[in-house]
Amino acid sequence: MLQFIREKAQGMVAAIIVLFLCLTFAVWGVESYLKAASEVIVAKINGESVPLKEYQTAFQRLRQRAQAQLGESFDPVVWTQEATKRQTLDYVVEEHLLAQTVDRARLRITNDQVAGYLRTSPNFQVDGKFSSERYHQVVSMLGFDERGYEAQARKDLAYQQLRAGVLASVFVMPAEVSRVQQLEGQTRTIGYAMVSPTEPSKEVIPEASISPYFEQHKEAYRVEDKVALEYVELKLSDLVPGVVVTKEALEKYYDAHKPEFSVEERRGANHILVTAKPDATADELAAARRKALALKALVMAGKSFEDVAKISSDDIGSRAEGGATGLFGRGVMAPEFEQAVFSMKVGEVSEPVKTSFGYHIIRLNEIKPAHITPLAEAKPELESKVRREIAETQYFETAERFNDTIYEHPDSLKESATQLGMKMQTASPQTRAEITAMFSAGVADAIWQPEVLTQGLASPPVEIGQDRVVALRVTKYEPSHLPKLEAVKAAIIAELQTQRVREAAKTRGTALLARLKKGEAGSTLAIAEKLVWESFKDVPRDDARLNRNVLRAAFRTSLEHPGDKTFLGVESEAGNYAVVQVSELRQPAVAAETTGASHSKITETLSRARALVGWQDFMASLKASAKIETHPESL
Repeated sequence: MLQFIREKAQGMVAAIIVLFLCLTFAVWGVESYLKAASEVIVAKINGESVPLKEYQTAFQRLRQRAQAQLGESFDPVVWTQEATKRQTLDYVVEEHLLAQTVDRARLRITNDQVAGYLRTSPNFQVDGKFSSERYHQVVSMLGFDERGYEAQARKDLAYQQLRAGVLASVFVMPAEVSRVQQLEGQTRTIGYAMVSPTEPSKEVIPEASISPYFEQHKEAYRVEDKVALEYVELKLSDLVPGVVVTKEALEKYYDAHKPEFSVEERRGANHILVTAKPDATADELAAARRKALALKALVMAGKSFEDVAKISSDDIGSRAEGGATGLFGRGVMAPEFEQAVFSMKVGEVSEPVKTSFGYHIIRLNEIKPAHITPLAEAKPELESKVRREIAETQYFETAERFNDTIYEHPDSLKESATQLGMKMQTASPQTRAEITAMFSAGVADAIWQPEVLTQGLASPPVEIGQDRVVALRVTKYEPSHLPKLEAVKAAIIAELQTQRVREAAKTRGTALLARLKKGEAGSTLAIAEKLVWESFKDVPRDDARLNRNVLRAAFRTSLEHPGDKTFLGVESEAGNYAVVQVSELRQPAVAAETTGASHSKITETLSRARALVGWQDFMASLKASAKIETHPESL
């Protein structure tokens, strides 16, 4: 067809085609063609389209928010995974659903509400007050301009209003709280004996048992695929030692960061404490103050302050040191204590100072004025910071060049290593799990891409944390395969022998359980069978003395009345079989009033759980009633 057009599109035919194209562009414009080609739709919600650009903007903002919140724990590899991309698409769809719901409900947020939210948000405050500078920094870090962030804040407030309306229908009844408290306070008497498997015997396993077992459990013996690697790795920690810090760099950093080297005024004191309880009566407080005055009188009469503190101070932490506090700045001690110390002169002894701990007699010993640490004194710390900063610059510059060289030479790492002066390293054949442990899950994902795994191409550089990047190439691929029977025969025999002794332990335990149920006492049974019977009375749910499997099983079983008794057989992954007796149910009475710390905690926990489920149900109902199309393949 194309050849036909090339042959015929000459002369008059060519002129007609050109005229047709010109008329088309004149009517609709070239821009409409370009726009149509670039307008990729990733979702539709009730007919409302979500273009790819909107999704990408949301993705970047969520990534930046995660990075700001997680700091050094942020893993960039997570944001390259398909699951994260799909979760972001779900988030965008939910945002549209909420916006449509807010619009239908005619929820409106005023300018005053937005301004009030921004002024009172802790994210934008410095020393408890709104800071314009801090606001600009945070908004920029989250990928917004101010107008865009305010529009997002308006949306968020509307969503909060909608959420509050939904959650207003969620409540917890006092009877539910009381019942949970009663269940949490429940105790039981638990006795048990543990039947353990013996060591695997040397019993000969018949050949006729080995082959059928292998055929039935082949996948358990599958050999995982492995890869041998060569790789080039860039690490910030490798660059730091080689950085040379010049005098000029130190001085420049010091001048630019002088506030960091300012030291606030600090004071050192000794004190004698006479304790008084927070709920002390007026008479008790008066008695404590009289005692403090008497101790001050001893000091003023010439007795050593330190000696009086060692003998009479109630502050165990400082008593042995004569009541010494060491040097401290503002915001460290109790406010009343701090106010007294920072208003005194060196050598002065205070009147009794009342704090939440009691009464203090204070003597001020030393004042270290506020000052800026000189360059010479700050030099060791400065060198470390400047070296790290220079190394970080080198790291990011080298990482960029690393990317470029890998893309220029995708079938080899040697060129990258040579150009960047990095060492080629190798790794012997390893499984995916081993590579994940050595590097990261993101690195394993990159290696198992078809072009890297089987075509000999190098992986793109993969970030591991924020200070390590690696590119890898597979030098040998060993596909997953099922071994021959002879290769795993010894392992199968060992497994069958282990199964035999575990089955024997279970058989023995089941027989003992039957004897318990017939009325034989656990302790008597244990002695006869050379086992240990352990008995615990009034056991709570979190008792650490008992075997965890036994404890959980004992509280899962139903006891309706205090006199009830039941018997259980509990298997563990290690092959042990516990023979268990559960009896003597005790539970606190249902409280008449839902008050107290325990009730409050349970109410809060139940309310949070109900609120989460309530909101999830609401979102599910919105999705169920909406017409939603998603196109994850376009992401």
